[in-house]
Amino acid sequence: MRTLAFVVLVAGCAREAEPRLCPDVTTGDLVITEVRKTSSNDTLGAWVELYNASSGELDIRGMELRFRRKDGSGETDVVVRHSLPVAAGGYLTLGLFPDASISPLPDHIDYGFAGDFTTGFPSASTLDLEACGELVDRASYDSLPSMGSYALGTTPPSANDNDLPANWCTDSTMVGTTYPGTPKAANHPCP
Repeated sequence: MRTLAFVVLVAGCAREAEPRLCPDVTTGDLVITEVRKTSSNDTLGAWVELYNASSGELDIRGMELRFRRKDGSGETDVVVRHSLPVAAGGYLTLGLFPDASISPLPDHIDYGFAGDFTTGFPSASTLDLEACGELVDRASYDSLPSMGSYALGTTPPSANDNDLPANWCTDSTMVGTTYPGTPKAANHPCP
């Protein structure tokens, strides 16, 4: 993991450099594979799923997930502030839940980012996954389904695959009385 140092100068007072962790992640190592907004009829919540397409375990502490509204009206940044390892070929989910230090996370969520993101997901957005300003992956959506998830339907997922809108579809598979998507697991293929 690389470390960058930042120094803050305020009213002539210098502080110690505070390290900023930069995960050793390069373009295509992590892939955005699924997005789910909050549904009014369940408690599964809103989340984004990532897939480790690299050949080794990655710790994504320090990664940023940026939601940029397609209409240009703003963006919201999520920063992974805790160690969060993901095995090669593994999935993890970042969810709109309180941090685990505040409240236990549901089993399908690996990291809660409600402290960074206090509103629902934008209706149309580009998601940029970055490591210290370097783009690792990008995915876009024009709308999210009211039930189920917006899912990349290719296996194994790749950063090139998620650039093509034709590879994305709504996963509206019903499980019990909900449409949970496939958090922390491979997505269903698109029809």
